[in-house]
Amino acid sequence: MDIGISPLYGIGDTLLFTPAVRVLKETYPDYTITAFTFFPTTRDVLLNNPYIDSVVYFPMLKESKISTLLFLKRFVRKFDVVINFYPSNRREYNLFALSLMPKKIIGHDYIKSNILSFNFVKSWTIKEDYALHVVEENLALLKYFEIESPPRYPLQLFLKEEEVEWGRMYVKPYSAKLRVGIHPGTSSFKNHDKRRWPLKHFVEFGKMLKHYNKDTVLFVFGGSEEKPLKEYIKEKLKNTIETVVVETSSIRKTASIMQRMDIFVSNDSGLMHLAAALKLPTVGIFGPTNPVWVRPWGTAHRVVRLNLPCSPCFYYSPKPLSCPRGLDFKCLKELSAEMVFKAFKELMNEIKKG
Repeated sequence: MDIGISPLYGIGDTLLFTPAVRVLKETYPDYTITAFTFFPTTRDVLLNNPYIDSVVYFPMLKESKISTLLFLKRFVRKFDVVINFYPSNRREYNLFALSLMPKKIIGHDYIKSNILSFNFVKSWTIKEDYALHVVEENLALLKYFEIESPPRYPLQLFLKEEEVEWGRMYVKPYSAKLRVGIHPGTSSFKNHDKRRWPLKHFVEFGKMLKHYNKDTVLFVFGGSEEKPLKEYIKEKLKNTIETVVVETSSIRKTASIMQRMDIFVSNDSGLMHLAAALKLPTVGIFGPTNPVWVRPWGTAHRVVRLNLPCSPCFYYSPKPLSCPRGLDFKCLKELSAEMVFKAFKELMNEIKKG
């Protein structure tokens, strides 16, 4: 059987379907699995995955309509099943799957915006369940393949030995120190930069680290578009704690450095899920999004949030992120550095106890 996987937008969403792909391939090793990607970053987190036969990258969002049609034509009627893994509640995902003209399209029926997002084009669906983590939603889709009670594998990223060695050499000067990684950014797609914990709080957290352990080095991660955030934090901490702004040419090099961290503190972002895939102890900072759905999976972690009555308010739909109560994302702005530092210390104590 030929299986196609529709592309998802972000690093995190892409990593979150890797446990389901592993189960599918282990159960049916003769199935051929092809994963489509729109971006170099999502392609790169799937490279070398032994449970995926082919990773196809095409920058559809940047190409002309003619180029896109010619690309899609290569795969028309190739697949027996196309899977729209969760979350894919946008018409673009469903139109992509439909354009391949597979025998079956499988995915979810969504509680919000289901018809407007063209989910009716699917041949087989299960109902979205707000009580499930995204990984569990994706595992539930395997019922189509008669897979019941699948194992709950961790997220997976497969680095080559030379990539691992590159990361080791990068952090070698700091090998005797406590290495704390942070990610102050998020995707800015559909207003998701509103999910960012204020930079001043990250700075306060950095100052607290100095008192926790004088031999701490703070590594600030993020993409090239997040460079101003990273430089701001370094500047504010220049007389307080040794700070390294991480700049790399690929997400795989970023991962090879992250793998050398002792602990990772992050907004709810793709790098938070990358940290989970690398089995890093992770502190996740949450505001409008729901940690039940997207908490760090398969690794030791702590979730920090204010638990306001209106939070979480985010749900998967084509709509941009907004603060429906008009509180200007109080859920993040009033979440203190002390709360995050407390979670950090708890997780560090757990690590030390083994």
